[in-house]
Amino acid sequence: MNDSNRFTIKTAALSVIGVCLGLLFFYCWQTYNELVDMRHFLEVAQGRLLVQMQRRQVVVTRCREAVNSYADIEGQLQERLIELHRLTKTQSSRAQVVRGQVGEMMKLVQKLDLLIEKYPGLRSKGPYVLLMETFQEAGFQVITERLNYNNWTYKYNIMCRLFPHRILAKLCGFSEQPFLQGPLQYASPGYSLLH
Repeated sequence: MNDSNRFTIKTAALSVIGVCLGLLFFYCWQTYNELVDMRHFLEVAQGRLLVQMQRRQVVVTRCREAVNSYADIEGQLQERLIELHRLTKTQSSRAQVVRGQVGEMMKLVQKLDLLIEKYPGLRSKGPYVLLMETFQEAGFQVITERLNYNNWTYKYNIMCRLFPHRILAKLCGFSEQPFLQGPLQYASPGYSLLH
């Protein structure tokens, strides 16, 4: 073999090696970006789940307080009506006492109207149906976000588990994440589902 053939073979081999290294670099770069994206979507799903869990706690607590206030005001109104009925039977000549009871009842009715304006479902559905529907709706939203989180966890774990991606995932510190199973505890803002 002459020197020009050796130079041509050497150049061709270096070109093939350069192309292979370029393709390997491109593959590693693309895989790394996909893993970063999947991890980001998993963290977004985690954040949405935590927001729904905290929202559920706040919404249910406020609804419970509204229902308790509604029941309390209704009870006070009934007591005032009973007292008013007793006063009209026993003291029909004391109109001032009756007016005082009516004034107290009007204040209670105004409180009730303000509460109903804030929570319209109290009037249309009743307090306990509203409370049950609030429990159900908030729970459904948490379940939906939990399923979304587990779906992204599945996709991320598959990406970390597949053969060529697995090597790069281990080298770059990406690891599989556990699925959420069982009852969820309400999380504090600093709580993290990801390990």
